[in-house]
Amino acid sequence: MPAALQTRKRNNAAAIAAQCAATLLDLRARDGQTQAQLAKRSRMTESMICRLESGRHVPSLRTLCRMADALGREIEIVFHEHEHVHADGTRHSHPHGHLDPEHRHRHRGRK
Repeated sequence: MPAALQTRKRNNAAAIAAQCAATLLDLRARDGQTQAQLAKRSRMTESMICRLESGRHVPSLRTLCRMADALGREIEIVFHEHEHVHADGTRHSHPHGHLDPEHRHRHRGRK
């Protein structure tokens, strides 16, 4: 599969909404809040919290900021430059040109 197509699949709105949904549900559960409590703290409706947690709504940055504030968390946006898996199964991202002796795969156009 071409790299550009893989990137589009990995970065589509539905996938990001699903990831946000799982994270929001987990954070709310860890804090012991109901959807109604979180809705009140975030100044949103309970139905919006439900849609966010189910992945049926792609949240805006403003919505994510409101959720983070209500949950006492900070938002970090990271644009990964390169991700790979080592032989031991660890996965990480880093910019190209790094010094990593275990980085043994080839890059397109490089030898």
